[in-house]
Amino acid sequence: MKARLHHIAITNFKAFREFSLKLEGRHLLVYGANGAGKSSLYWALYTFLQSAGKKPSGSIAKYFDPANPQHLLNLHEQKEAVPRSGEIALTLRDTETRNDTIYRISQADHGTYNHPIILKGDLASDFITYRFFFGFSHFRNSENFDLWPLFEKEILPFCASTGGGNPLQMWDAIRFEMPNPRGLSGVAGTNSYDRFRRKTDAFAAVIPGIVDSISTKAQQFYDEYFSADDPAKVTLKIGVTTTPRAIGSTQNTFIFTKPVISFGIQIGGEEITRPQSFLNEAKLTQLALSVRFAASLVNLHESDLKLLVLDDLLVSLDMSNRMKVVDILLSDTFANYQKIILTHELGFFREFRRRIGSSHAEWQFVRLQGNAAQNIQAKSEKGDLEKAEDYLNGHDIEEAAMFLRKAAEDTAKRYREWAEGKALPPGQFFSLTENLRAAKNKLLEGIPTSMYERVLKGTPKEHRELLISADDTDLDGSAALQPADKGKLKSKRNDLRTVLKHDGWAKMEAVEAVDRVLEMTERVLNPASHGSATPLYEEEVRRAKKLIDRLEQVLLEVQQ
Repeated sequence: MKARLHHIAITNFKAFREFSLKLEGRHLLVYGANGAGKSSLYWALYTFLQSAGKKPSGSIAKYFDPANPQHLLNLHEQKEAVPRSGEIALTLRDTETRNDTIYRISQADHGTYNHPIILKGDLASDFITYRFFFGFSHFRNSENFDLWPLFEKEILPFCASTGGGNPLQMWDAIRFEMPNPRGLSGVAGTNSYDRFRRKTDAFAAVIPGIVDSISTKAQQFYDEYFSADDPAKVTLKIGVTTTPRAIGSTQNTFIFTKPVISFGIQIGGEEITRPQSFLNEAKLTQLALSVRFAASLVNLHESDLKLLVLDDLLVSLDMSNRMKVVDILLSDTFANYQKIILTHELGFFREFRRRIGSSHAEWQFVRLQGNAAQNIQAKSEKGDLEKAEDYLNGHDIEEAAMFLRKAAEDTAKRYREWAEGKALPPGQFFSLTENLRAAKNKLLEGIPTSMYERVLKGTPKEHRELLISADDTDLDGSAALQPADKGKLKSKRNDLRTVLKHDGWAKMEAVEAVDRVLEMTERVLNPASHGSATPLYEEEVRRAKKLIDRLEQVLLEVQQ
């Protein structure tokens, strides 16, 4: 089966008192101001998946037990005379059978323990927060760049099994155990230390290969997505420079050494010994992203459930670099994940949504409203076309026209980016008509203007195939043509059929859709005209909405 997250229900956990969100298997883009529950949603999902591998002896119950100092219950809910019991419940839907299964964790229920779907989903999913990038760049200028503490917390939990052992479990068997917990002496004590040493050696044999694989992939990732504007070649390397070691066979002689994972770069072949003192925050973030995403791609687990959950991932990047990352997330690189993107920046939320564009049916857009003392709610964030429809239904024509204008500007920008094959510079403004005309001109480059104006324009779909002979019998029957000429003409005629049936017609329909919207810009989609003495009429605004709907539909079709 393939499972998708269908519904989230959280009761009395961190910022949430009673929270419900229906996803229906879609990706999720969330905007929430500080304190609105965004990070609480992140930790609820993380805690839930991690619970599958936790031992059932109170390891999960403590988060929901008000008497436990480690509880994560909502403090305001706990002040009620009868507070609600804490619980996280996720509904997973089988994409083939459409059957739903609810899994719960609470003080009394550890229904996820060792469950194959949740256990594999935990290993296959990835959770990335801004803390990773803070940890990547917090080193003082005088410090060596040791990534092990960050690697241990942020990457090791998601590393793939190697040689029959799970790397995190192998590490846990070392860091959480004493080499001689019972204080045995003699041969028994020596054997205890030997067992601990063998565990250490086993982990030491595994970790360098994992780190080297991530390093190689990180370089490839950086070269593909971030290197274009570099004045000189940037080479990055992470590697285990100190392996974990355990020496000694008595309490007095025993020494345990943690691993050290070093990070370094070369620029134009010259080694930079302390990258944190040389690079700006944006470049360090690009390198950190390359390492972190490489870790996700190297350690791919097979699972029916795969989540990619990102919490304020890009706070240290400017909008241009953020959009590069958005394009990465929307590419085939992460196509197998159900993505949950959380941000506190409304501008980024809107730009991310704009970049998603016509594939919005696969996404849900949500604004979190409220705070920990109240019931935080997930409000569906409507697009400009949806808002325009609402205002039309309320007969507020001026407001409807304003949101139509916004929708048209957004679509025109995406049209131009699609036609020109590149993103427009962030922060640079182009008018609605500029973008539409630029897109039209680019489209017409692939269709001779005279052919478009005299032949293609205005020919209905049902007449398309009548423009050219359906077969080549006329050529075969011509005595005036040599066999070689017949072959060339058949090949060119076949190319013309292909152009007329597919690419040419798609471009023609796109040009026609642009033309129709351009005709409406002066009257309905021109904000300067809305204060004129001649009022807007509901019918013409509705016609404008249909044209923009058509523009969206054609853009979706030509992009497929």
